[in-house]
Order: sequence, then C-alpha cells, then structure tokens
Amino acid sequence: MSKNALYGIIAIVVIVIIVGAALAVYYNKPSETHGPSVKNPDTFMWDEQGDPQTLDPAECYGVVGSSIIYNVYETLVTYKGKDTENVHPLLATDWEVDSSGKVWTFHLRKNVTFSNGDPFNAEAVKFSFDRVLIMNSPQTGVSWILSQFMYPYNTSSGQWDSPDGESSVRIIDDYTVQFKLSKPYGGFLAALSHTVASIVDPKYVNEHGGVTPNEDNEWMSEHMMGTGPYKLVEWKHNQYIKLEWNPNYWGGWEGKHVKYIIRRNVAEISTRVQEILKGDTDMANIPCDHISEVEGKEGIVVEKGGLTYNVEMIEMNCRPVYEGKPNPLHSKLVRQAISYAINYQAIIDQVFMGYAIQMQGPIPKGMPGHDDNLFMYSYNPQKAKELLAEAGYPNGFSVDILAYATYPEYVKIAQIVKENLADVGIAAEVQTLARPTVLDKMDRGDYQMLVLGWAPDYNDPDCYIFPFLASAEIDGDTYHTGWHNDTFDELVLKAKYEVDPEKRAQLYKQAQEIAMEDPSLIYLVQRKSVVVYRSWLHGFEYNPIRDRCPSFYDLYKE
Repeated sequence: MSKNALYGIIAIVVIVIIVGAALAVYYNKPSETHGPSVKNPDTFMWDEQGDPQTLDPAECYGVVGSSIIYNVYETLVTYKGKDTENVHPLLATDWEVDSSGKVWTFHLRKNVTFSNGDPFNAEAVKFSFDRVLIMNSPQTGVSWILSQFMYPYNTSSGQWDSPDGESSVRIIDDYTVQFKLSKPYGGFLAALSHTVASIVDPKYVNEHGGVTPNEDNEWMSEHMMGTGPYKLVEWKHNQYIKLEWNPNYWGGWEGKHVKYIIRRNVAEISTRVQEILKGDTDMANIPCDHISEVEGKEGIVVEKGGLTYNVEMIEMNCRPVYEGKPNPLHSKLVRQAISYAINYQAIIDQVFMGYAIQMQGPIPKGMPGHDDNLFMYSYNPQKAKELLAEAGYPNGFSVDILAYATYPEYVKIAQIVKENLADVGIAAEVQTLARPTVLDKMDRGDYQMLVLGWAPDYNDPDCYIFPFLASAEIDGDTYHTGWHNDTFDELVLKAKYEVDPEKRAQLYKQAQEIAMEDPSLIYLVQRKSVVVYRSWLHGFEYNPIRDRCPSFYDLYKE
C-alpha cells in the first residue's frame, strides 16, 4: 500500500470519529425540551406529613397509614384512576347479589399469593373480615365500617350474633365466598374498598399474635404481609417508610413501574418546598398558601382543580341550655341568621386561595346522593339581621368559636367568621386549643360553635350525612350538636338500608332539604385538589375517594 493511500484512510477515520463525537454531543446535550435528568429513576420519593399510627388494616383509621396499606394489601373491590362512579374487581373477579340485597356472592381471583408465597383463597377472605370484627380495635374503632351491615362477634358467648351463630362470611369453595349481611346496606360495595376490608395472610397473623377479642395486634401494627404490588422493607418511625416491589405480585411487572417507594415524614413546609424544587423528592405535600413558591418553576407540575371530598364546616350546639343559660343557638332562626352572616367567598379566597368551592349541603359534590339543586345559604348580612330580630335577638348576643390551635386554616376561618358575626351584632370570641382538648369538648357537647372538617372513609353518602346529622338516639351526631329531627332520622335510616339507587337518592334529597331549612351545621367549603410533583413522574391520577393515597403501581419516572 502506498503512503498516500494510507494517509487517505487515516484521514477518513479521523473525520468519522470527529463527526461521531459531534453527533453524540448534540443528541446527549441537556435541553429545555428534555428537561433535567431523572433522579433515582427506580424510586418514588414522596415528602408527606405525619407518621402512621398503625399499618394494620384492622386497626388503621387515618390517611397516613392508609396510603401505605392501599399499596401493600388489597381488597375485593376497588376504584381505579379518576373514576368515582364504578366499583372495579380486584381480588374478586365478579359478584352477584340476591333480590333481598342481603346475600352477596364473590368469585375470587386465582393464582394469587401473599408476598411470602402463602396462598390467597376464600379462607383468607373469611379470616380477614372475621378478624376485624373480633378485634374490634379499641384504639381506633374502625370496625364500625363493617359492623354496620355484618353480624358482630359476642365475646361473652364466643359466637356471632347471627340467627345460626355463624359469621357473615361463609366459604362456598376455595375461590367463592358469600356474605350474609345483617341488613341490606346501600353502601356495601363502596365500604368494601376501604382499607379495613383488606385481606391479610391468616398463617402469618396466627404466627404473630393471632386474633384476640377487643385487642389490637402489636406485631401487625408494625409489620405487613399482603397480596399487593409492594411489600414493607423498613419503617423508621417519624422519619420514613420504605417499600419494595413484591416479586410474587399477581399483576406482574411488565410495563413501566417504580421498584422502590420511600415516603418521608417531613414536618416543615419550607423543607418540602426546597426538596421538590431541587428534585430530591418526586411529590410533596404543599399547602395551598405555599403553591406560589413552586408554581411556574422548571420541572414542577402543579395539578389542581379536581374536587376532593374533604369538607370544612362549623358545628353549632343546638341544645336549649348551654352553661346553665338559655342557648341562642337553640333557635332555628338564629342558626339560619348565622348561615346568612358568613362571607363564604372571603373564606374561599383568603383561607384556601381559591382552591375550594362553597359546600352545597352535607353530601359533597361528585358523591352519589349529592343534589345540585339543593338550596344554599349566601352572604346576606341584612337577611341575617332580620332573622335575629324575628328570633328575639335584635341586639345580638355573645358566642364562642372553638378551633384547633395547630390548624392555621381553622384559626383563619374562625377569625373571618368572628368579623362576619360582628357585622350583624353577634359578639364572637375565638378560642384556640390543642386538638385533644377540642375533641374532648366536642365529645361532651361543651362548645357553642366549632370549626371542624371531614374526609371520606368510602364513597357513599351515608358516610357523611348520617354521622353529621342523624341524632344520637340512632347512633349519629358525631359532632354532638344535640340536633334532633324525627323525620330526618326516619329518612336517613331508610336510605342507609335501601339498595335501589333511585329510591335512595330521593330519600337523601328529602333529608338534605330538612337539613338546610333547619341547619345545625354551617356548610363552608369543599376543597379542590392541589398536587405538586416533578414533571418526570408519570401515571399519577387523583381520585377523591383515595385523596392522599396514590396508587404506587401506576407510577413511573422518565
């Protein structure tokens, strides 16, 4: 080979190398289009607030623990994505109900195991439901969700309080179970999606404390064994919870998923803001009054606008006497006047920064039974003054407003309401106390006005209107207002155990009309959702039923 030919070949090789390097730089250079590189691509980092009280589904009654339980354990049925209207199969593939509405038969998914390899079957379903009712968690009382429609366990006799002494759950065969309800509850399927209805591993539970009547299981509070997509790796109290994918998960791991979950308890809002801005977390709980600190920043998504089922109200003591004196709030006209005195839009704008709507009655918008045409009180100080005069209080009176000292939003609400009441001649004094003290006073009915909210247990109107407004005589009146209306009680009891959706809706319509005409609550706001996450996180869908409990299995990063 000649020298010239050799030099020519070398020159061509050099050119190819230079061009290749240039193309590599071009295609790999950072750009606004592709955004920043993904941190921890196989891990979902989540900055939240609070530490679970327990991780046992038979004991848990709080959103913090539920967010983990929903992803480690599974229920027979569930809600998917943003859908709030339809109940979907999960560990049950299908089901049917008899004409009485009391006998439900579920066909179970086959080839499912717990994360340790133990089999899922009808025995596990029966064990799990029986366990909730036998334990009857003294810590949280969450078993009430099932005991509304299932036969309770009698600790004295060691039998179930059913006609044949057996529990509500009957095994038909290895993959068929039947529920024989004590009453035909209209919200049965919705209630089965709650974490209390999660299926646990019987063998694992029995190896670690078993089931004792009226006692919580300390081992199960700290450890988990479910059929869900993730399993518990570590819980460092008040710091973080780490999950890892369950290699035995029946749903498989094809497609895009994260392998690890780290949920951190980050108390300081400012820290959560900085973590999401730096990309050191993928999602963070940022209150609405701090959204401006993250909105519009590169790599940040602020998803907002969807309605939650979280509502804020003011409860009024309706008893004839308070602290040995006649109680002005006993008068329906006075309670109507106060409802007209409130500037609802000011609360929406100043407290919730616009991320709320005025609450329309006791059943939130979007939930079955909500009435879009229901009467709503509006801000009308003149009407309030007229009603106060008609009630015999032309010069007003004095009243106390109670709120949690550690909930800034509730304190702000109380201050706005104080100013509104002053405009119609009512002198209000705001009392801010520790949460346990407030709840103790509520339980004793020792208050006049109380700022307090509610979040969903499950997607059914009975979960709202009954505890809010049914009288104590029929096991309602959670807020201890002392309000009692016989016609209302009759309507909500009928609705509770009505299985025809149309008949049920009509009963709730009548009940809500009574509640608005004779208000014991001031229906302030229904919150909108505000979710902050990095733009590299995909698969998140907000559902008001699960609120701050995302489906980890649907998430991925790229």
